[in-house]
Amino acid sequence: MVALRSEGHVMLQIFKRIPLTVLFVALLLTGCGKVDISWTEDVVLQDGTLLVVKRGAQGKKIGEIGGSGGWEATQMTLEIESPKAVTNPPIWSERWVPMLFDYDAQTKEWFVVATFYTCTDWYDLGRPPLPYIAYRTNGGRWEQVPLSPELYGRKANLLTGPRSGGEPKRVTIEEKTLRGEHAGKKFKQVVSSWQTAC
Repeated sequence: MVALRSEGHVMLQIFKRIPLTVLFVALLLTGCGKVDISWTEDVVLQDGTLLVVKRGAQGKKIGEIGGSGGWEATQMTLEIESPKAVTNPPIWSERWVPMLFDYDAQTKEWFVVATFYTCTDWYDLGRPPLPYIAYRTNGGRWEQVPLSPELYGRKANLLTGPRSGGEPKRVTIEEKTLRGEHAGKKFKQVVSSWQTAC
């Protein structure tokens, strides 16, 4: 009788642990976890100047069991690594995905056009008619500004789809061109009209 109780007790202990084990395996399969990557990237400005920028991305992995998964950005950064100059802008750091980085010689301001990945981001931005957020430097800091219609049609010069597992140490223009072929139009250039599926 004692032996049966011991076996029953052991079986009960095993069954109690199964839900925790299943939960742990499910978490592993869904890819839950943090994303924290950095890389450098070649960027050509509209005037033909070649820069090397330092990029960073933080976020969280998302996905479903057996699905392809993905990740959601919580912060992206952009900084000129080379050439070093006193006229370089401060580090740009926001939740959004930068796609266009350039210098406006007329206003003597740097600007960034950023976009977003998810419907939640679009809702958080107040459902703008176009999928962009624009920034310009002003007095040594970045300010959010309205998107200028002069930028419609401008091609993206930044990588908009960094991999959650990391990027090569340096992303070249050629690499971005190849990967950009598979990107949606709003990531390839600043569009003047857009329909959301949200």
